[in-house]
Amino acid sequence: MNKIIGKNEQLKTELIEALLRSLPSAEKSVIDAIFSELDNIDTTGGNFSSGILTADQLLSFEDAINTALKKSGFNKNAELFINDLGKITINTSGILDAVGYSHQKLPLSKIEKKWKAQTAETLLNSGINENFKRPILQILDNAISYGESIDGAKKQITEFIKSGADKSGKLKSYITQTARDSVSQLQGQQMQSLATEAGYNTVLYVGGTQTDSRGQCWRWVRELNGKIPREKLEEEIRQAYKFEKAKREFPMGHKWSGMMPNTTVDNFIVKRGGFNCTHTAIPSKKV
Repeated sequence: MNKIIGKNEQLKTELIEALLRSLPSAEKSVIDAIFSELDNIDTTGGNFSSGILTADQLLSFEDAINTALKKSGFNKNAELFINDLGKITINTSGILDAVGYSHQKLPLSKIEKKWKAQTAETLLNSGINENFKRPILQILDNAISYGESIDGAKKQITEFIKSGADKSGKLKSYITQTARDSVSQLQGQQMQSLATEAGYNTVLYVGGTQTDSRGQCWRWVRELNGKIPREKLEEEIRQAYKFEKAKREFPMGHKWSGMMPNTTVDNFIVKRGGFNCTHTAIPSKKV
């Protein structure tokens, strides 16, 4: 069982890392493309002097961003990542076999198909438009329309895309979280469908703990030894919300935080320890 779990975690890591490989190139390509467009805007004394940014100019910037992402290899890597989500389904099947379930009649592939479509939307369409492209266009619109300096605009763009105050560019942080959520929630929904269909008496809470692990994850992995009894799950969820509200933490500094809204027994296997949680929750009848 430990070998199967280890293989599962390694696969998730490999899929995410493969997607992230193109990001340095994508960051540079997008910045270069935007700067090239900016250099064509009228300036006086280092400040923009053309007045309000026109719809056509906004469209030119958007086209430049789209072209840069494509040429950098990001789109291709995103498509490969989406296609490789089928490997998660295969691993889910292996885990379910290991904990004693017969899953052949469950629609794991239908859940995979749904998540492929949702992931494509977040990585290539509305998600990246809203979280990456739109903020860039807003920075450009404000800078040009209000006559700010071209150097200031370039600095804002660079900090947004490549490295802000937290040293994490917005493209990398958005893509990383989206990829983690895609692989973890795909598998979580597959396992939740089995738990709902066939029942379970224990949730195996799998994954290591780090210095910044949340309080609830620390408890479930360390204090409960990775095994949450089904009859105690509702109370564990209630306690996590209670301690998060009270800003409680373990002596070692593990804060109770990040629980997703409306986490219940019926969706815990999907939502787990909260936003961007890296743990896996596995239903089991054996334990």
